[in-house]
Amino acid sequence: MSKSKGKYLAIIDLGTGSIRLSVFDRSGQIREVRKAENPCLYPEPGYVEQDAHVWWKELEGMFNDLPEELRNELAAISVTGQREGIVPVDAQFLPMANLITWLDTRTSEQAELIRKELGEEFIYRETGLVHNPAWSLSKILWLKKHRSHIFHSCHKFLQAVDYIQSRLSGKACTDVSMASRTCMLQVSKRTWSKEILNRFDIKVEKLPDLYEAGQEIGEIAPEAAEQFGLQTNVRIFAGAGDQQAAAIGVGAFEEGSVSIGIGTSSALSMTIPHPVHIDEGNIILNCAAVPGKWEYEPPIWNTGSLVKWYQEQLDESDNSYGDSLAAADRIPPGAFGLMALPYFSGAGSPRWDPGLSGGFYGLKLTHQRIHFLRAIMESIAFEIRMNIELIEHSGVAVKQIILSGGASQNLVLCQVVSDVLQKPVQIFEETEASTWGLYCLVRMQLDEGSSIEEIHKSLNLNFQSLLPDLEKEQVYQETFRKYMELGDALSKLNF
Repeated sequence: MSKSKGKYLAIIDLGTGSIRLSVFDRSGQIREVRKAENPCLYPEPGYVEQDAHVWWKELEGMFNDLPEELRNELAAISVTGQREGIVPVDAQFLPMANLITWLDTRTSEQAELIRKELGEEFIYRETGLVHNPAWSLSKILWLKKHRSHIFHSCHKFLQAVDYIQSRLSGKACTDVSMASRTCMLQVSKRTWSKEILNRFDIKVEKLPDLYEAGQEIGEIAPEAAEQFGLQTNVRIFAGAGDQQAAAIGVGAFEEGSVSIGIGTSSALSMTIPHPVHIDEGNIILNCAAVPGKWEYEPPIWNTGSLVKWYQEQLDESDNSYGDSLAAADRIPPGAFGLMALPYFSGAGSPRWDPGLSGGFYGLKLTHQRIHFLRAIMESIAFEIRMNIELIEHSGVAVKQIILSGGASQNLVLCQVVSDVLQKPVQIFEETEASTWGLYCLVRMQLDEGSSIEEIHKSLNLNFQSLLPDLEKEQVYQETFRKYMELGDALSKLNF
């Protein structure tokens, strides 16, 4: 029996493209949803920003638009969303500049400075990350060089999720899953890295306090309660990064289950009980949203974006999207020797080569446009297989694979993934896996004595199961071997 007053829970999902507010009752039914666009700003080439003032204004409107009875009975609020971006704030948690998003590429110089100062091996052992301009530290160092007055005078450096929950609670706070993406967290100890902060002269006082995902922060700040039309006893709970929360949402909160969010890009997420690095391929090691646990999270830069590229640039037929997928499904495995190299934005895990180029190999006069689509989908599956095999080679058995995200609605692609891996896959048929995951975390805190597994099971969320075609095992085994050799050769060419 819960001791918390109030019937409803509110989950905010602050995505790169939209802001979504979902209000649940205690049984897991969604009672209200509000959504707004979250536009990016492009003030200069390579700059990708967002205005945090807009987020707050949109959320104020969303909450005040809810039925009064619901607002009066709201028990808790938590936030999930985009990671790595940095917005500096003053002592009242008001933004002093726009958020520098994870998409922003202005910080390459700072990322190279981090690599030279710390070394790639130290970065991986200390933070679990691989050298990359995306991490928050490079954005803070960019502010230090180019906006020094903001760097020195700001109260805190916050990520997007941190900003919302800090302003809601009146306390500077982040959770360890979000902090994992800063390149400033000592991942094995779940604490800020003194060595990194000292090396770059960043005061720990300018960083938010660390919480476990789902941990209670406190009651809503009076000013925020008034603005949002809420009672002052609403409790604020620490949120989680979108990918880590999604792993809980789809039910992959035990070792052996892999959550794969397939969207424009993709990330694999596997919860593990201890912080064990996988040096071969430098598989990213983060803190999980499951309290007290960690996760492997290797990224693949181009997945759904490749299918979209095919539709926009190569497909000149009058076929619908569904017709094109059906045609690609009829192509035999291996696409008659055509291979796609999906490195249209460089290579993510495990090659980690931002300069690697994409392309196609094995093209013959007998190939048609539809063979390119088949080869693209197979290349996505091959990249997933590369990362899963490295995890398995480290001694962790992969027992379950769950696909979610927009591109998981492409059942032809999902079947190709199952066939290439020769493993069953499940498709999460609900939308907003991150929101469901954070709901489970907060419910676990409100319903004392309930486990996260029990809560997730009680929701009866919908999944679709696919089995691999065993007859395709041999051809994909050989095609994957050739794919690996081709990628290795391309890496050495360096053009």
